[in-house]
Amino acid sequence: MRSLLAALALLALAAVSRAATPTRTPTHSKSHGYSVAGVIVRVDVAAKTFSVQSQTGAETTLVRTSATRVQGDALKPGDRVAVRYMEKDGKKIATSVRIEPVSSAAVTPTAAPAGSR
Repeated sequence: MRSLLAALALLALAAVSRAATPTRTPTHSKSHGYSVAGVIVRVDVAAKTFSVQSQTGAETTLVRTSATRVQGDALKPGDRVAVRYMEKDGKKIATSVRIEPVSSAAVTPTAAPAGSR
């Protein structure tokens, strides 16, 4: 009887240890769904790259491909943008770039019109 109880205890212990061991899931070679918003600080047409500086000051360099969708005019330094990208082979590949319109609230008048007081 003791040998039967010992065998059952060993089987239960083995089952518990297997259940506690996490199974590994395969990882994918590329990640999607990243985004960055900020101001373009540099555009390199020859290398097909551009850099975006976020409000926190962090600078992100992205690669532009023929598949990159750009909503707005050509990219140039000073443009405020929202970029979606994926990482592949250690590079940040831009999948879409939306150039934000300049808001009228950001424009401040330099002088009050004469006679407005």
